[in-house]
Amino acid sequence: MIMAKLEKSQKEFLMLLLENENPQSIQSIQDQLDISRRTVYYIVNKINDVFYDLRMEPINNKRGQGYYLTSDQKKVVDSILHSDGTLQNLSPDERVHYLICWMMYPKANIHIENIMELFDISRNSVFNDLKDLKSEIEKYDVSLYFDIKNGYMINGQVFSKRALLLYYLKILLKKIHYKSIEFLDVSEVETFYSRLQQISLKMHNEYDDYNLLAIACLLNIVHYVDEKFDFSILELRDLEKTEELHMIDKYFQDLNVHERLYLTIHLLGSKAGSVIRLDDSQRDIQLFELALHLVDLFERQTSCDISEKNELVNSLYMHFKLSMYYYQLSIQISNTLLEDVKENYGNLYQMIKNLCESMDDEFPFILTDSEISYITMHFGGHLKQVQGKFYALIRVLIVCPSGISTSTLLKREVEDLYANVTVIAATAAENIAQYKENIDFIVSTIDLDTDIPWIKVNAILTKDDKSKIASMMSLNMQTYKLNKDNFSGLFSIIQKYVDPTQMKNLKKDVYDYFREGNLIVDVVEEKQLRLKDIMYRDHLIRIDKDIMWDEAIRLASVPLLKTNIITENYINEMIGLVRDYGPYIVIKNRIAIAHAKTEAGANALGTALLINKKNIQFEDDLNIHYLFVISSSNPKEHLQILKDISMLASDDIDLNALLDKNVDEIMEFIKKMVNRT
Repeated sequence: MIMAKLEKSQKEFLMLLLENENPQSIQSIQDQLDISRRTVYYIVNKINDVFYDLRMEPINNKRGQGYYLTSDQKKVVDSILHSDGTLQNLSPDERVHYLICWMMYPKANIHIENIMELFDISRNSVFNDLKDLKSEIEKYDVSLYFDIKNGYMINGQVFSKRALLLYYLKILLKKIHYKSIEFLDVSEVETFYSRLQQISLKMHNEYDDYNLLAIACLLNIVHYVDEKFDFSILELRDLEKTEELHMIDKYFQDLNVHERLYLTIHLLGSKAGSVIRLDDSQRDIQLFELALHLVDLFERQTSCDISEKNELVNSLYMHFKLSMYYYQLSIQISNTLLEDVKENYGNLYQMIKNLCESMDDEFPFILTDSEISYITMHFGGHLKQVQGKFYALIRVLIVCPSGISTSTLLKREVEDLYANVTVIAATAAENIAQYKENIDFIVSTIDLDTDIPWIKVNAILTKDDKSKIASMMSLNMQTYKLNKDNFSGLFSIIQKYVDPTQMKNLKKDVYDYFREGNLIVDVVEEKQLRLKDIMYRDHLIRIDKDIMWDEAIRLASVPLLKTNIITENYINEMIGLVRDYGPYIVIKNRIAIAHAKTEAGANALGTALLINKKNIQFEDDLNIHYLFVISSSNPKEHLQILKDISMLASDDIDLNALLDKNVDEIMEFIKKMVNRT
C-alpha cells in the first residue's frame, strides 16, 4: 500500500483528476474547487514534489486543454487517496455526521470500541461525539438507542430516518469521497449511480448530479431493509403522473414498489424547478399569506425596493408548497448552494434568517439553513438595482438547470453588473436555438454545444465570473453609448485589420480563450461599509428620561438632519410607517431600527444612535433603550449595516453595561463587536 501525506486541497485536486477522463482546464479547476489561479499552481507544485519522492512523473498539462493523470498515475493516486487515514482527519462535527449515517441502518453491531478504532480517537472523544449526536437529531423525532448486545443505532419513524439519512449523506459527501465511507458497498453505489445518470440523460440532465450520488448511497444503505411506507391517494395520484416513476420502473426493477415510489419523490426533489400539485385549498391560502407577509415585512424592515413583487410572492408561495410537501413526507431537501449563498449574500441571508425566525410560528414546516438559503435566493432575484442611462442594449440568455430560485437570482446578478444588460430569458440547454437571433451571448452554469458565444459561470457569481462577463461585454459591438455617440467593442475595432473570412474563426478562438479562464477585464468589488465605519461620535445621543417613540425618532435623527444626510420628510416618513404598521421597528434585546425608503429623503448612507437609560415607550408596553436611525441612498448598501445591528440584538450580547458607558466606550464596543464578525 502506497502512503503519502497530502493536504486537503491536494486530495481534492487529485480526486478531481482521478474522476475525469478528459483534461481539466485551470478555470474548470478553479470553479469546481472554488480556489484562485495562483492556488492551482501552488497545489500542482506541491503534488509534483510528492510525485518526485515516489519516483513518479509530474502531473501532465496538455496545452490549451488542461491537467490530467495517466492511467498508471491514476492507479497510484487511487491507492494514496484511499489509504491516507481520511476518516482519522475528520473534525468532531464531521464525525457526528458520519455516525448519524452509519447508525441509521447499521449492517453490523456498533460499539464504543468500533468508533474508537474507526476514527482513531479516545473513549472520551467518542462520548462527546455521541452527546453531540443526540443533540443534533432530537428535533427530527428520532433518537439514539443503545443495546448491550447490538450496540448503537438510531430509532424513529421510517420517513424521519430516511430524511435524516439523505440530509447528512449530502453533507458527508462534501467532505469525504464515497469510496472512503466504510459502511457503503462502493460497487453497488456505482451501479445505482449509473442508472440514475441514465435517467438524468433521458430527462435532458434536469437533475443535480451531486444529489443523484447521495440518492445512490441512500439506496445502497436502505434497499435491503424491509420497510413499507404509507402514501395517501393524493400522493399516489400525483406520483403516477410523473415521468420519473416510469423511468424508475424501467431502470430499478429490482426495487420493490414502495422503494420505487420513495425514489421517485427524491428524484423529483433533485429536479430543477420541480413543482408537485397539492389539492389543499386551506393550506394553499395559508402558504400564500405566509409568502405575502414575509415580503411585506422584508420591505418594511429593510426599506429595499422589490422588483415584480407579485412574482416574488408567487415564487415563494410555490416554493413553500414544495417544502410543505416534502415536510409531510419527512424529506429534508438540502441546498447545494448553501455555503455560496452565505458567502456571497451574507447580509441578505442574515436579514432573511432574522425575519423568518421572528415569524417561526407561521411556518408549517421546519426552517433549516437550506430552507432559509432558498428563500434568500428568491429575494435576491427580486431586489431592484439603481440603473444608468448611457449604454446600448446587450442581450444575454441564461442557461441554468438548477431551479427557479437559482435562475432568478442569476438573472438579477447579471443584469445588476451593467445598466445596459438585459436578460432575454432563463432557459434549459435544449431551448437555446429559439433565442439564437435575439441574443448577443449566453451565460451558462453548464457546458454547452452551440455556435452562439457563451461563457460558463457558477450559479452564484464569483469575482472571476463577473470578470468573465465584463470581458465578454468588452467584445460586443456598440457596447457603450454616451451623448448619442457609440463606443464600439473590441471586435468592431479588430475587424478593420483582419481578413473578413477569418473573423468568425478569430471570434471562436477568443471565446474559447475566455472559457479557459483568461480575462481582459478584471472586476474590482467594492468594499462594504460596516456599522463602525459610519457611526461617528457626534451621531450618538445619550439621554435619561422617559420618552415616546415618535419623539425619540425625531431626536435620534437630528445629527443626520444637520449634516444633510436625510431630509425632514425622511423623518416624517419613518414616523408614518410606525403609525401605519405598528412597532415593527422593534427587534430584540431592547433595540429598535427606524428607516424608510431612499426616495423619502435619504441623501447618503448614514446612521445615528439614541441610547436612553430609561424607556423609549411604545403603545404595546415595549420598553426600548436603543434606537438606531438609518438612511441609504442605495437600496442595497445598508444591508450590511442592518446585519451588524442585528448582531447587537443577538441573545449572547449583554447591552445593559452600555447604559452607563460614555461615548468613547460605546464607540469602542461597537468597533470590537463588528471586528469579531
